[in-house]
Amino acid sequence: MRGFSVSKWMTVCLGDVAAITMGQSPPSSTINDEGIGFPFIQGNAEFGVRIPRPIKFCTDPQKQAVTGDILLSVRAPVGAMNLANGQLCVGRGLSAITATGVNPGFLWYVLAREVPKLGSVSQGSTFAAVNKADLHRLELDIPPYHEQRVIAEALSDVDEMLGALEALIAKKNAIRLASMQQLLTGKTRLPSFDGGWTPTTLGDAAEIVNGATPSSRNAAYWNGHIPWCTPTDITRTPGKYLTQTERSITAAGLASCSARLLPVGTLLLCSRATIGHIKIAAAPVCTNQGFKSLICNDGVCNDFLYYLLITMQSHLIERSIGSTFLEIGKREVASVEVRLPPHDEQRAIAAVLSDLDSEIAVLEQRRDKTQAIKQGMMQQLLTGRVRLVKSVSVPEDESVS
Repeated sequence: MRGFSVSKWMTVCLGDVAAITMGQSPPSSTINDEGIGFPFIQGNAEFGVRIPRPIKFCTDPQKQAVTGDILLSVRAPVGAMNLANGQLCVGRGLSAITATGVNPGFLWYVLAREVPKLGSVSQGSTFAAVNKADLHRLELDIPPYHEQRVIAEALSDVDEMLGALEALIAKKNAIRLASMQQLLTGKTRLPSFDGGWTPTTLGDAAEIVNGATPSSRNAAYWNGHIPWCTPTDITRTPGKYLTQTERSITAAGLASCSARLLPVGTLLLCSRATIGHIKIAAAPVCTNQGFKSLICNDGVCNDFLYYLLITMQSHLIERSIGSTFLEIGKREVASVEVRLPPHDEQRAIAAVLSDLDSEIAVLEQRRDKTQAIKQGMMQQLLTGRVRLVKSVSVPEDESVS
């Protein structure tokens, strides 16, 4: 391979700047789950966020990777990447890529950007796969070595920020879960509250409303101004509140079926497929038949009941029946037993949990914004559109030829 230019980027093949080892499954007699031998990684089944978490081990590895090698999935799904942490046994479906003529950190990031190209060369009738020759020919644009290092350090700093945010989000979620388990059962009481909790049922705590669907054959019923909610709207909406739906119906459509326009604050409880998933209506809305929506009675705080129902998802699923798909009926929902504290305590508990939700939402927004910044940095830095260093002579020990 030609030597790197001091200031210009070059297009090279992956095989020119890295050693590529294709994985091979060792004899089954050498594989164990008792921690004996080398961690055994195959496909991307045991991949973690960036460092793989092996569940099997091998005493006689056929192919190996060492710390810092990039593990790349070469069978469907092609392109999943991880880093080797220690000496590993590399099984079928993986390749181990060792940087030889490029900065290892830079290679990680440039591969993360270029790996989608592998999809265009994937072969196989049963599943997509790439071979060693495909990997060798993968073209990469690379700058001088000193610039590779600076780019890798910049992107690594952002990854560290993302890791710290993910850890903090996980910690806050654990606190939220523990708080729900304590506060929603009365095991822990907030200051100034010491009264008894009242046993009741969901049917006594709220009016339970079925949903319905207007005829899809009548265009006059659809694309109106009334939000019409399906379970998909619930599962794809982050946070606690449902603010919009994918589809809407007209007043004629609402009048044509048994659906009702539900008021703001209604608990939209999925009763089919995604049983137990729930949101609070932030605007008047109607639903299809995949819901048992709850309009809370006086003395029942809808936010409190929202959090309580989140903890009861498994109980709702246990009450569901059906051969084609599980569903919980209106009578079964109504008969679910709950215990409610006085209204003031319900509101206080809901406020504590809502504050935790808000903290988590802010952290998730920061994480998503940081991730977007990273993607923008990769687009700019890994193409040379933005340069972090001036064109200077490369120290002799950092030149590659």
